[in-house]
Amino acid sequence: MLSVTHSLPQRTLAFSARRLFSSSSPSLSTTSKLYPGLYYHEHPSQPFHYILSYLPSAPPSLRFSPTTIGTLSPLSRPPSSFDAQPKADQGVPPILPRTLSENPDFLKLVHEVIKANVEEDIWLQTKAKSIGEDTHIHIADERSPADANRIGDPSDILGSVLVQSGKVIGSTYEPNNVAYRLVTEEGGLMRLPQGLQEKLVEACKRVRVIEEEAAREEQA
Repeated sequence: MLSVTHSLPQRTLAFSARRLFSSSSPSLSTTSKLYPGLYYHEHPSQPFHYILSYLPSAPPSLRFSPTTIGTLSPLSRPPSSFDAQPKADQGVPPILPRTLSENPDFLKLVHEVIKANVEEDIWLQTKAKSIGEDTHIHIADERSPADANRIGDPSDILGSVLVQSGKVIGSTYEPNNVAYRLVTEEGGLMRLPQGLQEKLVEACKRVRVIEEEAAREEQA
């Protein structure tokens, strides 16, 4: 079971709660058709900017929340008729490296979730059983599937984990902190394997509960 309190000490959450934004009305949120389960939350103080997350509401603090993927900004210049038109949900900017300011705390949560749950991933279990030797295997982002027997682009490799005697050893998971990117020009936003994505959403929900409790305590 993932322990969010291990990576998010109470003093950090209290720090978050002290930086609550004030708004006369809650930010409007819309769902994504391109990325199932993704939400766009209107930024309360920056017009045409959006907070991205896998939760249906914005966090109580915009200064710090591991539940937010990042902040989406408008394109600095619209693409010309000669440029390839980037895919985008209606009414919001496309999610590209140049439009998304990544939240490093969200990525830390992603890797914590993977490490805690990678042994339960059915596909990796099957792959591990088919390997005849002890070795490390890559865990790849599914936004740009690589051809069989070919290593994916480094920016699409989340990390690696040891397979020993046909079993995935979750404690050996090592994140690819050097090259992995939450969003790429070609593949778009991160797409975790379904099982790990579900665990990530569960973790975000648990973090949000703690954040909201800390915010209420700070306001009391």
